[in-house]
Amino acid sequence: MVFLIQIGFLNVTLWDILDILIVGFLLFQIYKLLKGSLGFNIFLGLVAIYVLWWIVGALGMPLLSTILEQFISVGMIALLIVFQPEVRRFLILVGQGSLQTSLVERIFGKALSSGTGKNEKVFKEILKATKQMSEEKTGALMLVTIGSGLDGLYSSGIIINSEISAQLLMSIFNKHSPLHDGATIISGTHIIAASCVLPVSDRPGIPQSLGLRHRAAIGITETANVIAFIVSEETGNISFAKRGEIMQNITIDQMGKLLKKALG
Repeated sequence: MVFLIQIGFLNVTLWDILDILIVGFLLFQIYKLLKGSLGFNIFLGLVAIYVLWWIVGALGMPLLSTILEQFISVGMIALLIVFQPEVRRFLILVGQGSLQTSLVERIFGKALSSGTGKNEKVFKEILKATKQMSEEKTGALMLVTIGSGLDGLYSSGIIINSEISAQLLMSIFNKHSPLHDGATIISGTHIIAASCVLPVSDRPGIPQSLGLRHRAAIGITETANVIAFIVSEETGNISFAKRGEIMQNITIDQMGKLLKKALG
């Protein structure tokens, strides 16, 4: 093995440098995933306890070291419980670029391409409905799935499973309709379900001016591979949410570009 650098009695190899770079990259990704959430402070606390345990062990303090070691031994289970939403979001983000997705695209590439005409019709119907709901200040929350479904949320709503049309979307979100509350889930060329209950994000830093629809859109896009379009009932403004981030006051043209970019 070739030593690249020698620091005192330490011999640093290429693998050591690679090891440090990988660990640094993983820590940076964890920071990006947790920043702005309540879990970030909890993570820092766990790191501090681990560092303290290492120092205590180096100083030869067996009693305190044993206590901290017992705490750390169940740390993985505690992490999975405390950071369940973050872990789920991380796995979804990993899955988006997985081999499985690539294989699906290769196998069904022709089938997806042949459906371009249907996709154009879907875009037009969604945009037509959104434009009219914005002009009439009809509140709406539409989720569009990207690759992975939302089967766990279908049970909280009403199954529709009908082809998308502007008239149907406007009927669902009409304030006199029993389905207007909650989210409508769109997958492919179909409206799968309506009046679905979504988790509301409690992440610090979300503007207080945002209502439940916007917070629900942020919450679901934090944990699921979907995009969300929101129409404000108060102002008629259109917003777009993806991966826990929200873009407010977009135009219909901008919405069309975002929708086409997301669905290809």
